[in-house]
Amino acid sequence: MNPRWIIGLASGSSGDGVDATLLEVRGAGMDVSARLLQALHQPYGRDLRSLIERVASPGPCDTRQVSLLHRLLGETFAAAARQVADRASFSLQKVQCIGCPGHTVWHEPEGRFPATFGLGMAAVVAERTGVTTVSDFRSRDVAAGGQGVPLAALVDFLVLSQPGETRVLIHLGGLARVVYLPASGRTHEVFGYEAGPCTRLLDALMRQLTGGREAFDPGGKHAVQGRCMEPLLQRWLSHAYLQRRPPKSLPRHLFGQDFAVQAVEQTRESQGSLHDLLCTATHFVAQGITTSLKRFLPVACPPHRVLLSGGGIRNGLLWQLLQQQLVGVPLERTDRYGVPADARKPMGFGLLAALTVDGIPANIPSATGATGGRLLGSLTPGSSTNWARCLAWMAAQTAPLATLQDAA
Repeated sequence: MNPRWIIGLASGSSGDGVDATLLEVRGAGMDVSARLLQALHQPYGRDLRSLIERVASPGPCDTRQVSLLHRLLGETFAAAARQVADRASFSLQKVQCIGCPGHTVWHEPEGRFPATFGLGMAAVVAERTGVTTVSDFRSRDVAAGGQGVPLAALVDFLVLSQPGETRVLIHLGGLARVVYLPASGRTHEVFGYEAGPCTRLLDALMRQLTGGREAFDPGGKHAVQGRCMEPLLQRWLSHAYLQRRPPKSLPRHLFGQDFAVQAVEQTRESQGSLHDLLCTATHFVAQGITTSLKRFLPVACPPHRVLLSGGGIRNGLLWQLLQQQLVGVPLERTDRYGVPADARKPMGFGLLAALTVDGIPANIPSATGATGGRLLGSLTPGSSTNWARCLAWMAAQTAPLATLQDAA
């Protein structure tokens, strides 16, 4: 089968920018594989970040601002898609489709009417690029009773699993996300969850402590100079969310700005310093992850190795704490296995788009908690030529492809 080319986009929960990847994809369905041709990170401007923070806050929100952000993010995603193709000297006319999940501003998977809400106009992406855009992946899984997380577990299974070796993938992004890949190689034994906050919390504390002058703690250089305030750490670790069993995903308002403000006040009451608070928060992130692994992973099938991705891998203290708490289990970046740590999310959404046009239900019910496998995403046609190619491709997939049940 000849290769096809797909662009994957991702906007992390920390709201710092959009990541884009250009993929050369071979095969279809459960036989799909990908080679990364180009990747880039395009930071959001200060005004756009500020607007994202306002819209994503749990308080009242102006619908005009929501609409404006929806449009501006669409323009930003389209620009990132064009730029990643330009850097590879690659024509957008050859790209089959774009996987564009949008930026999640609200995610509340519990209650009577669970809901998730992502912004970024897919119509703008399709209009500016001429490429059919697959968007809003998470909603279908949530509608089917799932958490919408970890949505790309099937992609992780196809790309990073190794029969005979149990692996745990940890994404250290704005939130800490875990995917368990069993040595058995059976998809119905794959599971995952959001363990707790990660860089989003650390960044919020840094902005709070510096009055917005510093957006993050580079390499954990401030945190490593502090001491862990054990009483505060234990208070945080008793949070009800951390005790819940998977499948679960973190509501976006938990451990957000309100938590950061309270954490600063609690630190002052304890006569702690900026360094102490960041040190304690980094311990909290690490222990939230490792405690969940010990609590939720199958005792009979412990991991042979842990693979890390996301911006948090550059936090030296966080890496060190994970290493100390996961004694005897090697920690490695996903780079060693063909997935650059900073590109795992956009690659995942690019391949989710591929699975959608291939007609493959891409959510794994054992991972998200959905009642069954579903085709994910909404399709926005690109140019008439591009859309005709997509329709021809989808029609060609009418011959039965391997399903999740077959792989199980």
